[in-house]
Amino acid sequence: MTALWQDIRYGLRQLRKSPGFTAVAVLSLALGIGANTAIFSMINGILYKSLPVRNPHELRLINWTGYRLLRPFRIEGNFGRINSHKAYFGSFPYPAYRDFAEQTRGFSDLFAFSYFEDPTTISAGGVVSLANPQTVSGNFFKGYGAQVLIGRPITPDDDRPDAPPVAVLTYPFWRRVYGLDPNVLGQTLTVLDTSFTVIGVLPRHYVGPLAGEKRTDFYVPMMAQPRLFLESEWLDSYDVWWVQMMGRLVPGANEAQVQASLELLFSNVVNRSEVEIDRPGIFLQKGRHGVLMESLQMARPLWFLHGVVGLVLLIACTNLAGLLLARGAARQHEMAVRAAMGAGRWRLIRQSLTESMILSLAGVCLGLVFSVWIRAALTGFIIDPSGNQHFNLQIDANVLIFTLATGVVTVLLFGLFPALRAGNTNPSAGLKDSGSRGAPRLRLGKVLVTAQVGLSVIVVVAGGLLCRTLINLYRTDPGFDTENLLLLRIRPDESLSPPEYKDTERFYHTVRQQIAGIPGVRSVALSSLPLLRGVLRSCDISIPGRPDAEQRKSLRLTVSDGYFATMGINLLQGRDFRPTDARKSQRVVIVNEEFGSSFFPDENPMGQFITLESEQYQIVGLCSNHKYQDLRENISPILYFPYTQDRWLSINYMIRSVLPPMSLMPAVRRAVADIDHNLPLEGMTTQKLVLKKHLAQQRLFASLSGNLALLALALSCIGLYGLMAYNVARRTGEMGIRMALGAQPSDVAWPILREALTLAALGVAIGLPVALALVPVARSFFYGIEPHDPVTVIGTVVIMLTVAALAAWIPARRAAKVDPMEALRYE
Repeated sequence: MTALWQDIRYGLRQLRKSPGFTAVAVLSLALGIGANTAIFSMINGILYKSLPVRNPHELRLINWTGYRLLRPFRIEGNFGRINSHKAYFGSFPYPAYRDFAEQTRGFSDLFAFSYFEDPTTISAGGVVSLANPQTVSGNFFKGYGAQVLIGRPITPDDDRPDAPPVAVLTYPFWRRVYGLDPNVLGQTLTVLDTSFTVIGVLPRHYVGPLAGEKRTDFYVPMMAQPRLFLESEWLDSYDVWWVQMMGRLVPGANEAQVQASLELLFSNVVNRSEVEIDRPGIFLQKGRHGVLMESLQMARPLWFLHGVVGLVLLIACTNLAGLLLARGAARQHEMAVRAAMGAGRWRLIRQSLTESMILSLAGVCLGLVFSVWIRAALTGFIIDPSGNQHFNLQIDANVLIFTLATGVVTVLLFGLFPALRAGNTNPSAGLKDSGSRGAPRLRLGKVLVTAQVGLSVIVVVAGGLLCRTLINLYRTDPGFDTENLLLLRIRPDESLSPPEYKDTERFYHTVRQQIAGIPGVRSVALSSLPLLRGVLRSCDISIPGRPDAEQRKSLRLTVSDGYFATMGINLLQGRDFRPTDARKSQRVVIVNEEFGSSFFPDENPMGQFITLESEQYQIVGLCSNHKYQDLRENISPILYFPYTQDRWLSINYMIRSVLPPMSLMPAVRRAVADIDHNLPLEGMTTQKLVLKKHLAQQRLFASLSGNLALLALALSCIGLYGLMAYNVARRTGEMGIRMALGAQPSDVAWPILREALTLAALGVAIGLPVALALVPVARSFFYGIEPHDPVTVIGTVVIMLTVAALAAWIPARRAAKVDPMEALRYE
């Protein structure tokens, strides 16, 4: 132990003598370790961290499986694929939960919960706002294993049709609406015409069963569902699949038997419903991490980033190994003296590894600090910045173990070869101080530099492709005008006031007229969904009179008259919708170009009829193609329905202005409040901000990969510079002799430049095929470019050779300026 402490003190003194080397080494490691730790902490928090509840390993999610749905139906909740043919789904009708809970053995608790896509309007704490409720069974909190901070949880006695309505608040909702009022118990929050009494508040760090769940504000019993929404038949219907189930296994329970009993019950559920499923079954999924639907959508981007930053850390380790080899060559005489004085091979190796360990430990400590900053910067891009998703991303034991393990691996990666070299020091040769002894080190240094360049090529190619993708996305024409366009969503049934307008169509029209009268507003249109901000519904249609009367799919969008002009979408043929296109008149639609070419390739679609749900619609207009869900998507057929013939509970307003759209927000709020002051406006934003958010993740990839590519280039430059500088220092005598014999400065400098370019070319030759082979794995992250994009490939080659030339320039100049007399004097 005393010897180890001596090695540590000696290593600290040696590193203190070389502050430049120490700073470069620690900073390189800290950046690599910090980036890896930040990405891993997000992967850990999103995918692997267990739920903070009692015995999470006992939890099981209940899913049903099928090879295909023979009759499509609406289903909410999580889903995924077991294999290429078989999928699983997580939602059931509520009567299925009732049957499962009453007749299944093997669970100490089987509980249900349900999330709703849309928020609801509430009055709480004297404020009218939107909130996200969640319905749960009476045994949810007991079965899930979550405790309340104050008050009590929902119990089975609360989950009865005749029970008084109660609610349990989440901590963020308690803070936002009630200001952490300790007397919140007994207060009420009102939804529609029902007042819910607050009976409890959950702890600050509570996490629900849906990983990354949309922010839940309060919990109510499952029986209160009709009081939250107008659909009262959900509790008794076998055809509305909206409830998710989780169970806590009894210790020692046979999972296979539990699953078999559930499958028997599920077959009865399917038989009693109108759905048709090919080979239905039950799939019990481990629930310790919660429902991972949202998490799995983020898994690929996170693993991709983890791979890139892992390469950068490997480059940093390779770079440090080269620097340590050069440092070892400079300290060859010192090591020879220590060996001559009795230091054994193991002692020399241990001393070298101790110095590497000190560097790595410093890199780990600084890297943890960097990881907090990097994670904070990444979170807003990877996770929904609206705050509607919640993940526990705090550093825990898993993250600390990963960071320390990374530190140990880095010590082995960059410190082992130099340590073994130090252990092989020959005292007699070392004391002669002969420059020829550096040849083996130089060969190993060349190998390391070549590897460094090869790894850098992979990072630079990835960065180049992602940056080119971002440029292509910004250049992509969405097919509509994104400038000066304000968006907002209104749902009349969310108002707490007695509805003055029973007819939603009339209500929408009144709001539209009110907004259109605001100074600066050029036009106002309505749509069931804003562009680039959601997923369009699809529908099955057929063409009357055709022999192939099988149904084909098309996307659908409900819009008002004036929609195409307001959005800047060209109406190529026919007419726009009219106010006279009422429910009792001829059903009409407008189609896009893709629809026309797909369904009527050899004829004009104008005036043609289509059949949808036994109704015939006439095509009265043809509009230009445009992007609707994603800038990357291929254009699909779209049907546009007039909102006067298609009832919707909520509608989106598109407000085209001649002023900056953000400046209109106060006036728009006042205009709607004049009609109904209890009606909240949802998601008021601009089309530009929607587009910016749409590209946020791609900007992250391009920015991060571009910066990592610059870091990789800098590390490669340092590695090449170190090797060339060591080579010049080792051959100073030789160069002096050549200069004395009449060699020109260029004759001395050119071999240095040539060697650097040769090593870089070799690294490029190795790294480029590897990079191009890996590109198809990440194909989904690229857009508008071929995997073997010539611009990126040629640019990478030019950049790497330029960096090599710059790295070798200073050593080459130093070699060209060698004073022959000074060099020969040392020889």
